[in-house]
Amino acid sequence: MPRPLRELQLPYGVPSDPVEALALVLRERRLELGLTQSDLEDDGSFDRSYVSKLELAKRTPDLTAIFHIAAKLQLEPNELIRRVEVRLAAKHRTLT
Repeated sequence: MPRPLRELQLPYGVPSDPVEALALVLRERRLELGLTQSDLEDDGSFDRSYVSKLELAKRTPDLTAIFHIAAKLQLEPNELIRRVEVRLAAKHRTLT
């Protein structure tokens, strides 16, 4: 039986920085596609726990990782980043 997913705890439910926004976008898209964290790590590009740490906003990906993850999530890298920007913009809307 798989372990339950730990949720990223965000004050007010919105990301405060790009790392938290990326964590939300990664998890949302991965689940939308029905992928596991292991599916993103399957070719040995990442350490076993890397995707988990990204989704918990405990790691910051480098440019190579962003390109790799975007491909696995069936997105262009610029679309992945655009989705992160949208999440960050939501923060500014809730604060004003």
